[in-house]
Amino acid sequence: MENTKYLTVGALTKYLKYKFDQDPYLTRVFLKGELSNVKHHTSGHIFFALKDGSSVIRAIMFSRYANGMKFKPEEGQSVLIEGRVSIFESSGQYQIYAEKMEMDGIGLLFEQLEKDKKQLAEQGYFSKEHKKLLPKYPKTVTIVSSETGAAIKDMLTTLSRRYPLVEVTVINTLMQGTKSRQAVIDNLEHADALENDVVILARGGGSIEDLWTFNEKEVALKVFDMKTPVITGIGHETDTTLVDYISDMRAPTPTAAAEMAVPDQRDIMERLIQAQNFISDRIFRKLDVGRNQLDALSSYYKLKNPDLLYDQQAEKLVTLKDGLDDKMQQSIRERHYRLSALKEGVKYNTPEPAIRRSLEILDDRKSRLDRSMTIRTNESKHNLTRMVESLNSLSPTNVLLRGYSYTTGGGGIIKDAADLQPGDEVQTTFARGSIVSKVTEVNEDDRNQK
Repeated sequence: MENTKYLTVGALTKYLKYKFDQDPYLTRVFLKGELSNVKHHTSGHIFFALKDGSSVIRAIMFSRYANGMKFKPEEGQSVLIEGRVSIFESSGQYQIYAEKMEMDGIGLLFEQLEKDKKQLAEQGYFSKEHKKLLPKYPKTVTIVSSETGAAIKDMLTTLSRRYPLVEVTVINTLMQGTKSRQAVIDNLEHADALENDVVILARGGGSIEDLWTFNEKEVALKVFDMKTPVITGIGHETDTTLVDYISDMRAPTPTAAAEMAVPDQRDIMERLIQAQNFISDRIFRKLDVGRNQLDALSSYYKLKNPDLLYDQQAEKLVTLKDGLDDKMQQSIRERHYRLSALKEGVKYNTPEPAIRRSLEILDDRKSRLDRSMTIRTNESKHNLTRMVESLNSLSPTNVLLRGYSYTTGGGGIIKDAADLQPGDEVQTTFARGSIVSKVTEVNEDDRNQK
C-alpha cells in the first residue's frame, strides 16, 4: 500500500495555519462577545474565551497589547475585539490573537458604574452613619413603582397581610427606558414631600438593561438626599444596583422590601402574649413573695407575744436614758469646772466698784421714776373718774333706771308708730327685764302729719 498520499497531523495543521495566515479576511478580524474563563498570567498575557449565544472561540492577548488597556478584563464583560485568527499548532485549535479590546455598550456602562461606585464609596455615601432608621410601626408607606408590574400586587398583598393598619400610597412611575431616570427622580421627590414614614423604591426582575435606571448616579444621589427612609427592592436577589448601596435598607426583592417596611401582626400578637405572660408571672411571683413574707411575719414569735417587743424597747429606753443622764452630768461638771476657772479669772478684774456706783445711780433714778409715776397715776385716775361720770350720764342704762324703756321689732328699734301694723309683735325692754306684746291699735302723732 502506498503511504505517500497520507499526511501527518502536523503537516495538515501547518497547511491549515498557512491558509489562515494568508487569508485576508482572517488577518484582520473584528469580533464582539462575552468574556469567559479569563486568566491573567504572571507574564502579563491574558488567556480567555469569547462567546455569544451559540459559539465559543479561544483567544489570547499578549502582554505587549494588554499593558496598554484602560480596563481590566473580567468574567462576563461584553467586549469588542480586533485581531487576527490563526491556528495554534500544538493543539490544532484555531483562536483569535487579540490586539485591541474595549468595552462594548453595556460593558462601557459597567465601567462607568464601577467608577461611580468607587467615587461614592470614597466620599462616604455608603457609610452606615448616613443610614436613616426605619420606624418600627409605620403609619404610612409610599411605593414608587409601576402600577402595571406584578411586583406592586405582591407588595400590596404583603403589606395588607402583615400590617393592615398601614396606609399605602402608590406613585405610578416609569421604571425603564430613556425617560425613566427623570421619572424616578421626580417621583422620589414627590414621595419625599408627602412626609410619609417609609418610601419603597421597587421593580420586578429584568435584564441588566431594564434595571439600568437604578445604576444611574443621579438616581442614587436623589435617594441619598431623601429625608424619608428609603427601602430598595430592585429585581431579583442576585441583582444589586447602585441605589441598593446608597439606600437606607436593601431588600433582595420587592416583596422582601414590603416585609422590611412593616412588622408582622402575628409577631406583634406573639410579643403581646409574651409580655402579658411575663407581667402575669412577675405579679404572681410578687404575690408569692409577699404571701411568704406575711406568713413568716405572722408566725414570728415576737408578734405572737407583743410584750416581748415592748419589754425590749422599754429596756433599751432605760439604757439610753441612763447614758443620756451620764452625758448630761459629765457635761455639767465640765461646764462647772470652766465656770470656776472663769470666776477665778474675774476676781482680778472684778467690776464690783463700778456696779455699786451704777446701783446707786439706779436707786436714785428709780425713786424719781416712782414719784413721777405716782403723780401721773393720780392724774390719770382723776381724768378717768370724770370720763366715767360723763359716760354714765349718757348711758342708756341710767336712762332706763329713770323709768324709760325702748321697743324693738322687725330686727330694729321702733322709733315711729307708723312702722307698726295691728297684729305685729314687739319687745319692750326695761331697766330690768323685757316684755313681748302684740299691737292692737296704732295712733300716729299728729305732729308728723302734713
